[in-house]
Amino acid sequence: MESSTLTLVPRDQPILTYWRLPHPDGHTLVCTSYRTHAGLELRAGLEGDCPVLQAVVATHAEAHRLAEVWKKKIARSPAA
Repeated sequence: MESSTLTLVPRDQPILTYWRLPHPDGHTLVCTSYRTHAGLELRAGLEGDCPVLQAVVATHAEAHRLAEVWKKKIARSPAA
């Protein structure tokens, strides 16, 4: 009889939330960095939903710069 083992994959760990913006429909837009199996990742989107913006970044400084770019882009958007 074959032995099977269950491999647990660690969940992505949130590190830092760069901003939270209220959305007209009552939801909140959030931009957070995460520690993933691939490294550091920046994600933005409606809180609790899949991210609409996502990028692998090399450093926290790069994540901070990109978060500011995304925030300005979203603030200029007519849907924001």
